[in-house]
Amino acid sequence: MTEIDMPSIDFPHLFIFFILYAFVGWICEEIYCSSLQRKIVKRGMLFGPICPIYGFGALAILYILYPWRQTWARLFFASMVVTSILEFFTSWLLEKLFHAKWWDYSQHPFNLNGRVCLLNSTLFGIGGLALEHVMHPAAEKLVFLDALQPYVNHIAIALAFILAVDVGTTVHRLVDFAATVNKFKAMGGKLGESVKESLEELKSGEHGFGGIGKFSLRNAEKWFARFPSMTSVEHGDVLESLKKRLSDYAEQQKILVENEKRALKEKTQNLKKKKTEQGRP
Repeated sequence: MTEIDMPSIDFPHLFIFFILYAFVGWICEEIYCSSLQRKIVKRGMLFGPICPIYGFGALAILYILYPWRQTWARLFFASMVVTSILEFFTSWLLEKLFHAKWWDYSQHPFNLNGRVCLLNSTLFGIGGLALEHVMHPAAEKLVFLDALQPYVNHIAIALAFILAVDVGTTVHRLVDFAATVNKFKAMGGKLGESVKESLEELKSGEHGFGGIGKFSLRNAEKWFARFPSMTSVEHGDVLESLKKRLSDYAEQQKILVENEKRALKEKTQNLKKKKTEQGRP
């Protein structure tokens, strides 16, 4: 099926494959989720255009299922199993680390604890077939292109550095997000009734819990936008309350901006009309 024996590939080439498939997975995720929501959405844990889980999933299929690479039925079902195990474990690990379930398939039929569902697993199975029979042969030609071989190590190091910076930044923002939720939980029940009032209290730390700050609120808003189905057993209603407050505030800000634009447009039109009238004989 492939020209190169997958288990024999050295680490620099393997890492480039990982980044490549993580990028392709990110593109597929963007297209799929954006089509469902009918708007452009930013997906993935990292801030760069890659989803590492797809990179790990692709390499798991290429390595673990290497003996079945020329089959179709076995490769399909085995890809479903391997990727579903990976997605389940990733969801569990993230929840243990940051006390939130970042995606929840509880509303989908045939789901397992909301971490995996039959629909996604089926799509991953199809993806496994496409990976072995279409994508990987093409990727091998690109990664092992003769002109690139003298620079493979340098490319791998550069990509590793960029990934490390992205992971470090992401971890920092995840820790900040967890702290924001904890502070909001501590202030729960003491916030003002209006969205604006409650968020101002969050920023100032009026009740003695320390101000959360605009950066942290904006950071939380971005995480909610990326993972709209996020839930938490530990924080429960607190997480949903914060999500709603930020959503309502963003909607109010959007309306405010639209009103300001409308007022500016009307003012401009009135000025033009006035100048036109003044210019008449």
